[in-house]
Amino acid sequence: MLNRQDRMLWIVEQPSPVKKDRSTDLVMDSVINYYDSDERKPGYDWGQLFLDNGAFTARMRGIELERERVVDVQESINPDRTIPLDYPFKVGEPEKQMRKEWAKTQENIVYWQTSTNLRKRIVPALHAWNKISVTRNIRWLERNADSDFIALGSIVGPSFHDSEGFFGDRQPSTELIDMLALAISRIQALTDFRVHLMGFGSSPLMLHLGYYLGAQSTDSSGYRRKAAFGKIVLPGKGERHVGDDSLTGRDFGRSQMAIREDNPRRQEDLALLNKCGCPICITNPDTLWIDWKARAIHNEYVMKQEASVASHLSSIGESTYEKYLDTTVFPGSSLRYLWEYAKLRKNYYRISDILFPEGV
Repeated sequence: MLNRQDRMLWIVEQPSPVKKDRSTDLVMDSVINYYDSDERKPGYDWGQLFLDNGAFTARMRGIELERERVVDVQESINPDRTIPLDYPFKVGEPEKQMRKEWAKTQENIVYWQTSTNLRKRIVPALHAWNKISVTRNIRWLERNADSDFIALGSIVGPSFHDSEGFFGDRQPSTELIDMLALAISRIQALTDFRVHLMGFGSSPLMLHLGYYLGAQSTDSSGYRRKAAFGKIVLPGKGERHVGDDSLTGRDFGRSQMAIREDNPRRQEDLALLNKCGCPICITNPDTLWIDWKARAIHNEYVMKQEASVASHLSSIGESTYEKYLDTTVFPGSSLRYLWEYAKLRKNYYRISDILFPEGV
C-alpha cells in the first residue's frame, strides 16, 4: 500500500522504446501512440502501465479525439491505470470555455466509471481556472470519482493567457507553484486522494519540487527528450549539453557540459558524472557524447535515483527532505527562486487549511 511518503516515477515510453524489458518498471504510455494504428500492443514488457489518454498531445496537434475510440484503445491495451478522456485548457481560452471543457471532463469521468471495463483503474484529471474553482472541482471529484488517485492537469491562474508554448501550464513560474501548492494542499485537506502530477519529471529539480509540494507520483518524458537534444541530467542538478548529434540537429537552451579546464564548474560536473552508477557510465561513458539512446538510459537512471532519494528522505521526515533540497539540490540553481517560493506557499496553504478547513 502506497503511503504519503512513497514517491512513484513513471517512465514515459513510445512504440519504439528505449528499452524493451521494462518488466520491473512503472511505465507511462499514451493512447495517441496507438490511436490511428491497428496494432494495440506496446513494443515492451512492463511492470505496471499507466496509459494516458493522449488529450494533451491531441490538442497540441489540433486533433479531435473520439471518446469511443479512446476507450477502445485503452481497453485493448488493458493498463493498470488510465485517465478518462479529459480536456486540458489551451492558452487564450476564456473562462467560459474552460468551464465547458471541465463539464465535458466530468461527463467522461462518470462515463468511464459506468460504461467501460476500466472503472476500477481510472485516474481522473483535475482542471481548474482560478483558486475558487480548485476547491469546487476537488469537491466534485471527492463526491463522484471512484479512485484512489487523481491527476493534476491544467491548474492555471491569471497569467495563463499570457503564457508561451502550446499550453503554458507547465512553464516554471511562481504562479504555477502557487496553484499547484494550493491544489495539493486542498486535496490533502478535503480528500483521501493521492496525487499524480502530470508532466513534472523533466529534470531532477522539477521532480523534487513536485514531490516536495506533496505529489506522490509524476511522470518523465524529459529523460528521453533531453537525450534527443544532446543533453544529460546530473544527479541532484540540472541538465548539461554534451553532444551536437541531436535527432533534430538543433540545440535548445544549451548549458554546455563543463569539460574545458578553465571552467570553474568542471570538477563538480565531472565528479557527479564519475559517481554515476548507470549502465552507460559504468561501462563506456564516452558514448554519452555520441549516442542519444545512451543519454536516455543515463537520464532515466538518474531520475529514478532522485525519486528513490525523495522517498527515503521523506520517510525519515519532511524536515530532513527539505534540508537536503536546501543544502544539496537548489544552491546555485537558476530555479532556487522557485524553491524558496515553494516553501513559502506550501507553509502558507498548510496553515490556511488549519485555520479555514473548508477552504476558499
